[in-house]
Amino acid sequence: DMATELTQVNFVGVDISSIFPQAIHPRNCSFFREDILDGISQPDRTFDVVYQRNVAPGFTVENWQRSIQEAYRLLKPGGWFESVETDVLVQEGGPFTNMCFEHMRLSMASRNVDPSAVRALDRLLISTGFTDVQVIEYRVPLGQWGDKKGQLWKQNMLSILETVKPHLAQAGRISESQVSDMIQAMSRETQEYQSYQTIYVTFGRKPV
Repeated sequence: DMATELTQVNFVGVDISSIFPQAIHPRNCSFFREDILDGISQPDRTFDVVYQRNVAPGFTVENWQRSIQEAYRLLKPGGWFESVETDVLVQEGGPFTNMCFEHMRLSMASRNVDPSAVRALDRLLISTGFTDVQVIEYRVPLGQWGDKKGQLWKQNMLSILETVKPHLAQAGRISESQVSDMIQAMSRETQEYQSYQTIYVTFGRKPV
């Protein structure tokens, strides 16, 4: 969408999976299947902006360090890095919501993943060499009480939970059907408890 709107800017998309859009492919936009943890096949000081999001559920602290170092390498002097993540927690959650996300936490902990690391990215950026580092927090509602935005965010969360259902079952030592029941109960709770998640936008500039 941004490539269509900003035709004078060149965009490069990178993901570990082949999930790139097919319907829209502007000339100023390229996609590559690569893993940032293995290094991106672009020279040093290539980009004015590096934007990264939605990797917290799979990143260890060491992964964060590696990815931010790689972003620093790829940026031109004066370029900006931006990270957009949640800490995979639900605030004001009901009992089923809390139970579901406790299973999520256990599943991630078994892979040495600590999603709370997103709340310390500013310190990691500073230690890597970035300046002008800032963090902005946004509360995003879950469910109809948050109007269209809340409904879309809830749909996104439920889709993710369906995808990781086997991992939740294993972490909680319960069946997948029990996980499905828990997710359905959680879906109903978000309206009653007016649950929400926090998005952390962390950004910093590579010195000139």
